[in-house]
Amino acid sequence: MKDLIRWACGIACAVILLACADEPPPQTTTRDPTPAISAANQSAATRPPAPTPTATRHPIPIGTPTLDPPRPVHSGDVLTLTYTVRRGDTLSGIAYAIGATPEELQQLNGLRDPNALQVGQQLLIRRRIVGRTPSIKLIPDSELVNGPTAAAFDAAAFIAQQGGYLSRYTEVVAGELLTGAQIVERVAEQFSVHPRILLAALEYVGGWVTQAQPAEDQLRYPLGYKRTSLEGLNAQLNWAALRLNEGYYGWRLNTRGYARLDDGAYLAIGPGVNAGTAGLQNYLAAISTLPDWPTIAESDGARAFMRAYRRLFGTPWQYDFGPLVPDDLRQPPLALPWRKGETWYFTGGPHSAWGPGTPWGALDFTSANVAGCAELPDWVTAVADGVITRSARGEVGQSLDPSGDERIGWSVLYLHIGSRNRVPVGARVKAGDPIGHPSCEGGLAQAAHLHLARKYNGEWINAQGATPFDLEGWIAVEGPREYDGALVQGDLRREACQCKRPDLNGITR
Repeated sequence: MKDLIRWACGIACAVILLACADEPPPQTTTRDPTPAISAANQSAATRPPAPTPTATRHPIPIGTPTLDPPRPVHSGDVLTLTYTVRRGDTLSGIAYAIGATPEELQQLNGLRDPNALQVGQQLLIRRRIVGRTPSIKLIPDSELVNGPTAAAFDAAAFIAQQGGYLSRYTEVVAGELLTGAQIVERVAEQFSVHPRILLAALEYVGGWVTQAQPAEDQLRYPLGYKRTSLEGLNAQLNWAALRLNEGYYGWRLNTRGYARLDDGAYLAIGPGVNAGTAGLQNYLAAISTLPDWPTIAESDGARAFMRAYRRLFGTPWQYDFGPLVPDDLRQPPLALPWRKGETWYFTGGPHSAWGPGTPWGALDFTSANVAGCAELPDWVTAVADGVITRSARGEVGQSLDPSGDERIGWSVLYLHIGSRNRVPVGARVKAGDPIGHPSCEGGLAQAAHLHLARKYNGEWINAQGATPFDLEGWIAVEGPREYDGALVQGDLRREACQCKRPDLNGITR
């Protein structure tokens, strides 16, 4: 296992130390683990609908998912995590977030004054693995990622057809009144999480998809996470998408072999599962506690989730696309995202593509005209030929695939693009064409800049690895922490820096 683990809730780096390791249990391969629901026992309203016809040129094969190798995290192992203190952190808050006590952290780190934490300070955290999740595959990877199979699914039409509370729900999000369907579609698009898995979670927890009036508690916490002030559909869906991605990419990248329960207990992800299942287990664990986990995992919980899924969509394996990212994937040529002759600055090395839990797949750049969050006059330009698939809230999505759908093939996300002169949806652009101006719009930003990330078949692609981020021969290299790292072109090296030094982080196109 890699010795660096990316973790949400502010944990930037984590080192796993394995102790008292036992032999992993035998692997279990189950193609379709949930018992089929008899059509004769279902009403017309709950009977699984016929599979939606595929509207793309890509077939959706039906087959047995590839068995993933087990990860070396077992019951009894001790995880030693390194937490980087951030502004506003307290020792008690950190302890609560990880299921520890302030006294435990104070003793482990030799802190004389627990109230004297410093921003950037490294704290050690130790947690013991107390069990493991079932070695049973629940969903294919393509049912967690907003990829090719999602292109054939109309979430808004499906929600309206079900006629439940979600079909009538509205909420103001960032000053804009949105319907329930629009919120689901927005979260699916931003996090690149399949809308079917989000809808199944809403149905599993509170019946939002089919019931006319969920219970009061389920109206406040529709995705089941109650240890938070995050109430309402949008906040809860964002939280659930983070947990799904955290488990999925942690398993895919071999950086997270465990799930954390709501009460702070840790479980090893069972051997023999796939990334999609690991993501789903990570979400289910986050709304469960250790005493009720055996029921969640073994009898009614995960399988009840799958029953909710089946009532809505049928068996998930009918949508199995197979591997979303081929082993021999190569990035197409990508240009630096500014005009020729200009010098821009590399301000952020590999970091989360969209929120904690996603791969370190994004790079940050800014021009010399930085002045806080004021929109800059310089143009961000297209890195390749393609079609603009979205252009709102600081986000510009571009499909590089002939389908023109960013869920299929290669796509690029440009984030923090200001609204002034931003390229419109549907525009066909060539490499070097203007996209818009750097700003702080969209996401979190302290100064105007461009955040650039890649996806393939909806899956976020790590900046370093088998398919490295390559911008005109400048290759991304990770650092020990998010936002550190470098771009390397032959003998030239540019270090990520929150500065504007031509000899350190300046790149002239």
